[in-house]
Amino acid sequence: MPAIVAPLSSFPADLHSTFPQADLLWGVLEASLTGLALYSPLHDAEGCLTDFRIDLLNAAAQRMLGQPARPAGTYLGYYPHTLNTGVFAFHRDAFESGEPATLAVNYQGDGLDNYFRLSARRVGQGLLVSFSDTADAARTEVEVALRASQTEEHAARAEAERQRNQFQALVDQAPVALGFFEGPELRVTAANQQMCTIWGHAADQILHRPLLEAVPELRGQGFDDLLRQVMATEVPVVGTETPAQVLRDGQLKTTYYDFVYKPFYDARGQVQGVIDVAVEVTAQVVARQQVERAHEQVQKLNEELAAINEELHASNEEYQRANMALHETQGQLQQLNQALEARVAERTQQIVEQSVRLARLVQEAPVAICMLDGPELVFELLNPEYEALFPGRLLLGRPLLAALPELLGSPVAALLRQVYETGVSYEGRELLLHLARPSDGQLESRYFDFVYQARYDAAGRINGLVMFGFEVTGRVQSRQQVQDLNEELAAINEELRVSNEELQETNTQLTRTNVDLDNFIYTASHDLKAPISNLEGLLLMLSQELPAASQVGEVPTLLRLMQDAIERFGRTIGHLTDVSRLQKEHTPQPTKISPARVVQEVQLDLAPLIAQSRAQVHVTVPEGITLLFSEKNLRSVVYNLLSNAIKYQHPERAPVVHVGYQPHGAYQVLTVRDNGLGMDLARDREKLFAMFQRLHTHVEGTGIGLYMVKKIVENAGGRIEVQSEPGLGSTFTIYFARY
Repeated sequence: MPAIVAPLSSFPADLHSTFPQADLLWGVLEASLTGLALYSPLHDAEGCLTDFRIDLLNAAAQRMLGQPARPAGTYLGYYPHTLNTGVFAFHRDAFESGEPATLAVNYQGDGLDNYFRLSARRVGQGLLVSFSDTADAARTEVEVALRASQTEEHAARAEAERQRNQFQALVDQAPVALGFFEGPELRVTAANQQMCTIWGHAADQILHRPLLEAVPELRGQGFDDLLRQVMATEVPVVGTETPAQVLRDGQLKTTYYDFVYKPFYDARGQVQGVIDVAVEVTAQVVARQQVERAHEQVQKLNEELAAINEELHASNEEYQRANMALHETQGQLQQLNQALEARVAERTQQIVEQSVRLARLVQEAPVAICMLDGPELVFELLNPEYEALFPGRLLLGRPLLAALPELLGSPVAALLRQVYETGVSYEGRELLLHLARPSDGQLESRYFDFVYQARYDAAGRINGLVMFGFEVTGRVQSRQQVQDLNEELAAINEELRVSNEELQETNTQLTRTNVDLDNFIYTASHDLKAPISNLEGLLLMLSQELPAASQVGEVPTLLRLMQDAIERFGRTIGHLTDVSRLQKEHTPQPTKISPARVVQEVQLDLAPLIAQSRAQVHVTVPEGITLLFSEKNLRSVVYNLLSNAIKYQHPERAPVVHVGYQPHGAYQVLTVRDNGLGMDLARDREKLFAMFQRLHTHVEGTGIGLYMVKKIVENAGGRIEVQSEPGLGSTFTIYFARY
């Protein structure tokens, strides 16, 4: 076993004189056979690493990259393709972590096409990168396969990223707060910015984490129980003005929301998770509470005014009694007049003070308040909040319908008249009014919560109205956004249900058609065997009965052609029988079998064809590999693909066939690659695996083989793929499912 060599933590002191460090560094850079590069990080205004400056390339790096020792541009300026391949992320992570890192990558882009091995390490405030490529060496089959695999992986990653970006854009641009939860732990798989703002957490603190772990403030508030209830029962839950404790400026605060929890189904109709659509209505709830408190204050003021009226009434009675006593004594009258004047002055002052307090309350109230006087309902008093509802409109001193003519014929006019005549207060919610815009006079829809109350004079008669109002147009419109979204989701679910029913009906029809076709093929192949045998016997008897004189000229040729036709017909019937049997039995009981041994045995069966065509067959299937598959079916798959690769050879060269193996995720993969005639897949892909379809007719065949191969593989849970170019050859890739 070789000795383990520990890395040097610092340059040995006894070597300083022999190898000065500055000269040693420059010597290493120039003498190294691998590419060495020195990079300095570049950051944006927020301090994020966005690029590298190329400070120095040694001779080997200059040769590999085709650049001078000190290029003028930045790393991404020369190699933007590294963003998609992950190479730039490798450099960035190595610098930011400070830990040594390595990477092997097949790089195709930015003028480069090589398999690179890279090693990177942070040195001081820069990054040292060592790399080598395979530009001077022949690529191995493993490298070629790796290049193809990475190309497919990059394409799949790009497609997945595109779909993720589309879905995230849809979520981010939604006009309401949206969230999506999956699994019993309610993992947050999507949340737009509005939902993150409601929760008081950034998106990177929330996404892909359980809800109560990402937003611990919601624990114990019952929202997680409602989400699990929707997932279990598939019944949506709707909340209106529901309170919730969430973070606001780093502190817990009570806020209010209208929300809908609705189950989300996958393509199979299974519940995949729960969609949360929410709108914050805290402002509306707080405003309504303020209106209610203001209403209570006004009622209290009315009670105080009533008490004052009662006192004035009592004072009037005393005044009348004083007048009656005036006739009794002039002295008493003078005293009483003085006492009465003092008391009236005091009460008047109290009334004035009460009026001032009432006026100040009206002006400072956070709700719209106005007073309408007399049967014509003339605007007598209105506060700034009420004036703000009708900017630029002249209201004070004008009758209601003259100042706001668009209310003529609306429910408001009738309600005001009703309250004025009956004295019964009226409270309304979300009343729709069509009011003229000050800018252009066009009517616009607006919604209001309001209270109408009668106003009384000292005699208890109605002499006007008091009106309290609060505009709720924003709240109503927000709810209608949520309702529209629910209706849209319901329509989508209905379309999916109809599509599933149509697909199920189509599958049922196809199943019946396949059964009828299988029965027909089996019956036809079985019933035709006897006539074929009879024809073959009759032909033999005919050749024996014909006199010798007739066995010259065209007769022997015709007899041979008839015999060949009968034999081909018989083989076709045999293939039909095999197809029918394959359809009925599906996949036989699988066993562990060595694909290397099956390929070797098929080679022995095809030895005459291989020798006749001077074909070369290269097999790179490991001996220890086993497949869980039917041995008979595996032999049929290998035989058809290997014999086709040899039979359909290019007329200008001998066949060269490669049979290989590699694991691929949940599959074990066999490949058969040839240099034969090839195919135009853009034109013939649909016919390639169809029954009785032949793309090359100069070689004898029935058009059954590839159809059977595809059926065998798919019945066992696998699949077959093909790549081909006319005149260059074909590659068949068979994916066998692992068990």
